[in-house]
Amino acid sequence: MVELIVVVLIVGLLSAVMIPGYNKSVESSKADDAAAVVLMVGQANRMFRIDNNNYVDNGTLDDSMNTGNCTAGARNISQLMRCNYLGGRKWTGLPYVYQAGTSISCGISGAPSGIACAKRDSAARSPYDTWGYVMLSNGVLKGYRSGVEIPLN
Repeated sequence: MVELIVVVLIVGLLSAVMIPGYNKSVESSKADDAAAVVLMVGQANRMFRIDNNNYVDNGTLDDSMNTGNCTAGARNISQLMRCNYLGGRKWTGLPYVYQAGTSISCGISGAPSGIACAKRDSAARSPYDTWGYVMLSNGVLKGYRSGVEIPLN
């Protein structure tokens, strides 16, 4: 019986030490993916601007935008997918919410407005719920945690 208690204690201690590191690793992977997607969406918006003399109107990307036809002169955000500036993909239910437009910051505290952004969804636990990214019109990507800009390497 004592041996069983010792084994349970050891497993409990290892779990207590390893789980926070695992959670941070998972969140960092989600954040890296979000940064890459923001760059992709921002570049699509920049290409749209080259062809149409303006960025798309501000909006949030969702699954319904993956279908439909490209409409000449339309500036709604769905044109990024419908006109093949951006490939269709699953947008709903992701760990981050993605937006694009002429001047958008996803509601990230302390962030400037840009042409694409991503903010961690509200289901995330603290401190991860404050993470986000903004791509400026000049192509620079900025990261934020708790309203403070973080260096991106």
